[in-house]
Amino acid sequence: MVCDFCHEREPVIYLEQVAPNGQKRKINLCMECAIEHGISSDPKRIESSIGQLFKELSDKAKFIEQENARMCPVCGTTLLEIKKTAKAGCPECYAIFKDNIQRYLDVKGVRGTYTGTMPARLAAFRSVLNDRIALQNKLNDAIKNEDYEKAALYRDYLRALEKTPVSEGEHE
Repeated sequence: MVCDFCHEREPVIYLEQVAPNGQKRKINLCMECAIEHGISSDPKRIESSIGQLFKELSDKAKFIEQENARMCPVCGTTLLEIKKTAKAGCPECYAIFKDNIQRYLDVKGVRGTYTGTMPARLAAFRSVLNDRIALQNKLNDAIKNEDYEKAALYRDYLRALEKTPVSEGEHE
């Protein structure tokens, strides 16, 4: 079990809210998050802090629900589907959901880069797509860092790459 806020540390505080209709909501907090959210020994502060905690967790759950509903414009795979199946729908999913996939893998304890194999018949296809995605990421970073000379260079590489066919049309 991990803290409901940071998803990293072991919880030490367990809160449960029971509504008049009998519905229960639980929160697990690590010590750092409890201190950060104002849980203290002062009884007057605790009531307002606990109410605020449940509100924050509810808002966070709504945000996560909206985030999981995001869809890849290329193949239509949602982030939730990727999390459930641990499989991306297409190569573009990796670029579109890059940060989300990285956070998901970090939570699961997966580190490093994929070093597996790819079928030989897809090697050229993979190469062009990976080059395009890598160049696009470098272009975005150069623009963010306001290094416009590099950005122009990456833009030109991308344009040249777009003129390159993904496949030569050979059939096996």
